[in-house]
Amino acid sequence: MKQRFEESRELLGSKIKLVVCDTDSQKVSVLAAIAQAFMECERIEQQFSRFLPTSELSLVNGKIGKQVQISEELSLLLRFSEQIKVATNGAFDISVQSILAGWGYDADYSLHEKAEGQTGNYTLDVEKNIVTLSAPIDLGALGKGYALDRMLPYFAEFPNILLDAGGDLYARGTDENDKPWKILFEHPTNINQAIGEVEVENMFCAASSPSRRKWRERHHLVHPQSKAPASQMLMTYVQADKGIVADALSTALFVLGLERAQKLLPNLGVEAMLIGSDGKILRSKGFRGKLYTAEA
Repeated sequence: MKQRFEESRELLGSKIKLVVCDTDSQKVSVLAAIAQAFMECERIEQQFSRFLPTSELSLVNGKIGKQVQISEELSLLLRFSEQIKVATNGAFDISVQSILAGWGYDADYSLHEKAEGQTGNYTLDVEKNIVTLSAPIDLGALGKGYALDRMLPYFAEFPNILLDAGGDLYARGTDENDKPWKILFEHPTNINQAIGEVEVENMFCAASSPSRRKWRERHHLVHPQSKAPASQMLMTYVQADKGIVADALSTALFVLGLERAQKLLPNLGVEAMLIGSDGKILRSKGFRGKLYTAEA
């Protein structure tokens, strides 16, 4: 008989929940895997959070305009970010950090307006892993998805798992009652309602919406060109074979707005559901799940 082993911790600015369903005889192995996965998640936060002054990312952000030696891991994340930026015509841009900080979305979550921030770019020597920034960067738009990718290998021997990184998630197998993992599609303007559901099997899911991180007329999803909160979408949901891809593209598709996102989506290699500012819902052909309503 399967048992449910579950543990949650506050990391990456979210509640991270890891669930394994297996027999009681596997308890020691399951708990060890959960502990190791959380250690990896904590390492990622310590290394790449812009809110921690001792993180590698913060140290690099403190040397704008200078050549800085970085880890191979950060170099890989920068290369991935640039690929997504190009693929989405600039909608995905990790250099919005100073704009967010200027709006008060800073290390202290002060929410007090400050000097206006600016986007920028960076040059990267991929052979020497040396970067030069013209503006601070923020990996928040891919961090939870990347953490899921890094935690997943610790659960290779367990067929029934759910890894939930504050809404970005991965699942396979079944729960303790031998039922598929069923995830609700959150309503874009009412977090207490759902507009549909999906049975998740061996895929990563991510969603982007301003509903949980909103203050005054601001929210955390920045339009890099206008330097204003993205306003042409209510919510995006992405299903992909990698967490980092699902996370990054859910952000980029939101920023693009319904019309531009619909045009680019066939070239991005993921399945998505898009909800425009008027509540209109569009789904790619392979997007899995069912809806309770035609419009949000």
